[in-house]
Amino acid sequence: MIRVLYRHRSGALVDDLPIAQVPNALKDPQARVWVDMESAGDEDQKMVLTKLFQFHHLAVEDAINEIHVPKVDDYGGYLYLVFHSLSLGDEPMDIHTREIDVFVGPNYLVTVHETPSVTINKMWHKEYHQDRGLARGIALLLYEMLDRQVDGYMALLDQFETRIEELGDIIFQSNSSDERAILNEILTAKSSTLRIRRILLPQREVFEHLAHDDLSTIPTEARIYFQDLYDHMLRFVDIAESMRELVQGTMTTHLTLASNRLNEIMKVLTIISTIFMPLSFVAGIYGMNFDFMPELSRPWAYPLVWLIFLAIAAVMVLYFRRRNWL
Repeated sequence: MIRVLYRHRSGALVDDLPIAQVPNALKDPQARVWVDMESAGDEDQKMVLTKLFQFHHLAVEDAINEIHVPKVDDYGGYLYLVFHSLSLGDEPMDIHTREIDVFVGPNYLVTVHETPSVTINKMWHKEYHQDRGLARGIALLLYEMLDRQVDGYMALLDQFETRIEELGDIIFQSNSSDERAILNEILTAKSSTLRIRRILLPQREVFEHLAHDDLSTIPTEARIYFQDLYDHMLRFVDIAESMRELVQGTMTTHLTLASNRLNEIMKVLTIISTIFMPLSFVAGIYGMNFDFMPELSRPWAYPLVWLIFLAIAAVMVLYFRRRNWL
């Protein structure tokens, strides 16, 4: 799907401009155009990006083939940005990242993404751009879009961190019924925190470039807005780092507790086996098939053997208790 939002220099907004008319609309430096491509085919993307806008072929290749690395490239007359949105997956503690490619020119914005973007869809109506969005300029439109994405990080990271803390409490419940599910959730959380950190670190660098570098299509007066995004990203990176350490600590604690439970089980089984060793020895002696064994002809032999069994077991249990092995 390819859609165009066009703002005339007079302030009139058009949301059904044919894509073929975009080059003529861009000839007016006071006009502003936003082209959004969602799940468009490779040929359609090449037609728009290469033929209509004449972007560099390296940038076009990166936009068509998802590179999964946030970055910003300055091509002189326009910028090429890659950033990611975060969302919860179907499984607990699973976080998905979705790439959005953006071309920023002096009077146009081109967004490319494979999956629907909640942020873009909320901004894609003419009422929004009456006094915001395209009305404020392309650089601030980019800021508003990125700001909405960044605002979504906080709620997701808070929810993620809360669940990690809950897992830290669950693992101390010795009667936990599903150890495998808990371990799977912890491992998923670990991979998700690594994915978050791998995305947020370069994305922080992108916002730093937008805030501090002399880029072709970012006016000096707009940099303060991107500085605000950069400050938010610094905080999110710190949160992601603390979550990674928290998950690692939770996993270590879980494995230690599981090892301790196993040791307790093995200790009980070892004590039971140790108690039965002398009993098996006595039972083995009197289970031998000899005709002449003095005790076999005695009427009190059988209860005596049982008395010996009970005495040995009682003595060993008392001994284990004295040594605090039980």
